[in-house]
Amino acid sequence: MLANEFVIEMDDSPGKLADVCEMLGNHEVNLKAIATDRVGSQRFVRIIVDNDKRATELFDEADLMYTENSVVVKTIPDTPNALTDIARRLGKAGVNIEAIYLLSRNGKTVNLVFALDNAQRGAEVLKG
Repeated sequence: MLANEFVIEMDDSPGKLADVCEMLGNHEVNLKAIATDRVGSQRFVRIIVDNDKRATELFDEADLMYTENSVVVKTIPDTPNALTDIARRLGKAGVNIEAIYLLSRNGKTVNLVFALDNAQRGAEVLKG
């Protein structure tokens, strides 16, 4: 399944992530998934929300630097080597994995978000 992801670039300083979360929450935008990474002095936050349109408006109003990407959400078994199978299938199809993060887990399955260099092709490869 394809979903929309926002990648927000922000300073790596205390309270910046809280400011973004508070801004979204105060406007009834709920986080469905989040992952962070830091490169040098920059922090990158990847999020999926329940209201893309409102999030875009808020990010623009706050002058945040962000990009929007299509990502693939895939449910896989919560077993050893399940991710290996996915990574091999994508690799054989020439699709590069840029990031992976957890959406949910219930003990039997794991819902993962895959940021790929070609989300449409990745979704086709991972169907079923």
